[in-house]
Amino acid sequence: MTITVIPIEPRWFKEKAEVQSITWRQTYEGTLPQDIIEAITPEFALQLTRRHAQGDPGQAVTLVALETDEISGDEHVIGFAEVLRHPREPMNHPEAVELASLYVLADHHRHGAGRALVEAAGNTFNNPKLALWVFDGNANAIAFYQHMGFHFTGATQVEDDGRNAESEMVNY
Repeated sequence: MTITVIPIEPRWFKEKAEVQSITWRQTYEGTLPQDIIEAITPEFALQLTRRHAQGDPGQAVTLVALETDEISGDEHVIGFAEVLRHPREPMNHPEAVELASLYVLADHHRHGAGRALVEAAGNTFNNPKLALWVFDGNANAIAFYQHMGFHFTGATQVEDDGRNAESEMVNY
């Protein structure tokens, strides 16, 4: 199988939304409150995907990781990343690009899709300096980002009405 990362195209919207809903559950089931888990349905994720696609591509880009079956040539979305040219507050890294989200289907972990998405994110706005927030309860993501050269800055924030702590990481 071959993995390719490209900016999202309308033909991938629905499949990306399905992957977003699945990966959200795979990642956070049992660690986040159930109402938050259930909020990211494929329909809700499709609305988000369409809304993000209507934004300025010079400011925000959604990347999809596609797996191509070498025999049939069929392509399928196995992961995605959302990249913002300017980090949102409370992040204070004007020199960096924000990696706002990165998710890969669990059965595709450790096959290069996450690495390819991080590398593509660093090339999206010709800026390899990346900053992100990671949920403190997501040990797999923390280990992955550390493996990719990210480190904690010491900054933290709380999301979802104070129920979920996140820590800031940068790769520079």
